Amino acid sequence: MERKTECEIVQDLLLGYVDGVLNAESKKLVEKHLSECEKCRKRLEDITKDIKENENNQKKEIDYLKKIRRKARIKSILIALGIILLILLGIYLYQFITICSISNKAENSLNSNNFYKETTDVLGDGQTVVTRTYYKDGKYKSVSDIYTEEGIETSLIKYATINSDEIIYISEVNKQISVEKGKFTKMINEEESLKGVTLLPFNTNSFLSKIGVAFIMSINVDTYQVGKEYYVFNNRFERTKNWEMWIDKETGLPIKIINKEGRKSFYTGTQVVKEVNDNIQEYKYEFGTVTDEDVAVPDINSLIGYTIEYINDEDWIQQ
Repeated sequence: MERKTECEIVQDLLLGYVDGVLNAESKKLVEKHLSECEKCRKRLEDITKDIKENENNQKKEIDYLKKIRRKARIKSILIALGIILLILLGIYLYQFITICSISNKAENSLNSNNFYKETTDVLGDGQTVVTRTYYKDGKYKSVSDIYTEEGIETSLIKYATINSDEIIYISEVNKQISVEKGKFTKMINEEESLKGVTLLPFNTNSFLSKIGVAFIMSINVDTYQVGKEYYVFNNRFERTKNWEMWIDKETGLPIKIINKEGRKSFYTGTQVVKEVNDNIQEYKYEFGTVTDEDVAVPDINSLIGYTIEYINDEDWIQQ
């Protein structure tokens, strides 16, 4: 009976013994009893085994919960990435569709057989070049005027016919007429050269180029300075955002190209910057206003005081 009572006492202490929380006297009592009692040693083995199994089960449960959490986290990340990709894809598709729409509108606008185009190029240093192009039934005339504080100077007039291999240049400043012919001149006179619209720095005439523009460019809509809605193109990968192009939303034709700080002037004989200006080009289009007289080629032989030079552009290229 006395042995049984001691076994009960020791078995009550076994959990504390396994956990290492018994005081020195109790621990000594338990160890002494275990050295003499096989039954209690067996009980200790069972308790230790149960504890280990319980720990293993807890570890499995914890590992299982961790696995579930990990899967949930990965799933959340994948969902978030999927949403981001869908948003980016939506933005890209919007831009691609917008570029295709602009290209089609520009093509339809310039499909006219009668239009007037005016390009204003602000050069800085008090100089602005205005180029006026008149197009009617395959013939065109281009007049370039330089505006300064001293007045207006017509620097160059150009006459040609679409797809011909000849261009007549008349310089009123030098009283010089140049008649250029050849393959290079014919390339200049191609209809695409006159009517094509380029979303710098890309040409959007091909499907692949449209894909490239949609990827490179960011497109916003604004009404500032123009009074009607227009698209603003920027290179999304350009940090400084110095370049931008405005496109008329209705016609698909350019309104303005801005290259901020695109022109620098220097003090004479040095590399010291004197002035930094924005390079700005503005465009204006009119349709159905050009007359036959606007594109009529003058009789160059009757122009008094002018010298005439005939040039084969292939000879010029070889030089």
